[in-house]
Amino acid sequence: MGRPAFEREWAAALEDSRRTSPLAGLYEVVQDWQGRLAHAPAVDAFAATGYVDSEAIDMAELRGRRR
Repeated sequence: MGRPAFEREWAAALEDSRRTSPLAGLYEVVQDWQGRLAHAPAVDAFAATGYVDSEAIDMAELRGRRR
């Protein structure tokens, strides 16, 4: 997780917004990254414990289930 990933997703959302609704894709990218950044300390702490997270669920999949 880092700046190149954000820039890649932001650029894709910008391009998408040019073809569809003006701000929907941009808002989603910002919302996703706010969540990632807010939870980064907890993720780092979990990773430092050495637990295997191979059965984790992708956050995008969880968001899709709520909609």
